[in-house]
Amino acid sequence: MKRTLPTMSTALTLALLAPSALATPANTLVYQIASATASVEPAQAVVTFDVLPVKQMYEGLYLDNFGKYQPLLATSFTQSKDGKTTTFSLRKGVKFHDGSAMTCADAEYSMRRTFLVGSETSLAAQVRANLLSIPGFTPEVKKTYTFTKLASMVKCNAAGQLVLTLDRNVPSLLDSITQTYIVPMKTLVAGGDWSGTAKDFDAFLGKDVSNSVLAQKPIGTGAYQFVARDPSRFVLKSFDGYWGGALKLKNIILQKVDSDTARVLALQKGDADIALIPDRDTLAKLKGVSGVSVYEDLPTQNLTSVVLFNQNIKDDKLLPAGQLAENNIPANFFGDVHVRRAFAAMFDTKTFVKDGLQGFGLARNTTLPPNNWANDKTLRPPAYNLKTAEAELKQAFGGKLWTTGFTIPLSTFGGSGLSQVVAGIFKQNIEQLNPKFHATVSTLELSAANASLLGGKLPFGALTWGGADPDTNLRGLYSSEGILAPATNIKDPKMETMLNAARDAVGQSARRPLYKSLLTYLNAQTYAFPLPQPLVFAATTSALKGYPEFNKTTLFRVLSK
Repeated sequence: MKRTLPTMSTALTLALLAPSALATPANTLVYQIASATASVEPAQAVVTFDVLPVKQMYEGLYLDNFGKYQPLLATSFTQSKDGKTTTFSLRKGVKFHDGSAMTCADAEYSMRRTFLVGSETSLAAQVRANLLSIPGFTPEVKKTYTFTKLASMVKCNAAGQLVLTLDRNVPSLLDSITQTYIVPMKTLVAGGDWSGTAKDFDAFLGKDVSNSVLAQKPIGTGAYQFVARDPSRFVLKSFDGYWGGALKLKNIILQKVDSDTARVLALQKGDADIALIPDRDTLAKLKGVSGVSVYEDLPTQNLTSVVLFNQNIKDDKLLPAGQLAENNIPANFFGDVHVRRAFAAMFDTKTFVKDGLQGFGLARNTTLPPNNWANDKTLRPPAYNLKTAEAELKQAFGGKLWTTGFTIPLSTFGGSGLSQVVAGIFKQNIEQLNPKFHATVSTLELSAANASLLGGKLPFGALTWGGADPDTNLRGLYSSEGILAPATNIKDPKMETMLNAARDAVGQSARRPLYKSLLTYLNAQTYAFPLPQPLVFAATTSALKGYPEFNKTTLFRVLSK
């Protein structure tokens, strides 16, 4: 079948789709990646190089700009006092790529569709789990989840505003809203997608829409619109009717190149503007190369690296709770706050950054991501100090631990150099403090290590955790009902009360002081301590401007040459 491309000059079309491109034009971005784009259906896409083009072609009501929520297709919102009802005022004059005007009906349909379609591994399923507490469309859920319920949750009011009414206050609402993309209702319905009514509600409940009409021919409101794709390229061009104004880069090519060497060479020759760099050793070789800009210390978004202590270790080789011996530890070893504080004080963060992160790590003061709106830079986490560690250990277990001694098992994970650095730092400083203190080191395969961690069998674990909202992040790490509870066995009613109070307050201004109190308490209790955050590295052509901002938003519209 012969395909007709959207209107653009023949010469440019041939250049974009040519097997090998010359040095990139000033108005064109070539981004060489290592993976092909699969589905660009906005309700399904979760893989990095599927989400990347989706974010250029589609928009939500708000944008997560490195922890700050900025209006996109909405201009503002209001919430009821209980936080259950949110009313969004929509932007006027927005067009879809087919020239049709975006209306409240499109926004209503889009949000309802996100709450309806999508397999269990889809973005839509993640949004539903967060906003509606629906982990999946089980037979029990289907009994009460009806079109009538869906229609009552999402609807346009007489003023043309979108009204979302949930069963509870969801503090991470805006994070999910940024991932709920607005699509053209008429296009989908005409293409055989959900009608937006009750008649085919059941047929689309949890349906995998990876091959929907939008996956075949994407149409959104984003700064860039779809041109063409093949197994090795995804081509976009600027949308002339974009509400946000004219764009500096007119053409975008995502180019799949398997070879690390080929991508680096293309960047050096100017055939690629951005190339996925495999490691920091390769990055170091690009420093000082003419025509190449190297970024070594860009911040990461919504991720936190921590060491978590397990207060009730599920290992029958350990001593019973409270029993001490030089050749072992009790199962409740980290149930003593003095032990937790001592281990945090034994961790040399400078060595970790130097040996584990090759010198590129961001200091942390809480276990929230550095860019999180609730983080408080005035707080001070446990600091590396062996005298502090000694003082704490002399108080542990009523003063008995220092004289009795202990031997703690440390685990490293196959293929994880960072885990080896963590274990090495602890072993050196544990054994330096007291001749009766010992550490043994063993290696686990990564899958076995994860199973042991989540099974509560490891004394402690170093891991990276995510979550844009502080409740998502902290509840997962610390709550007895959180996903990591089996790995930590924390039982702290006071902390749970503080967590719930901070979650249930409506609005960031009301929640911020509650989180400061909670974070102060968590730092003192030391159920975990923050590791320095690994920094992002990248390489681009020197002609490309705005990459640090792109790192925060992943929007090509912030780039220029």
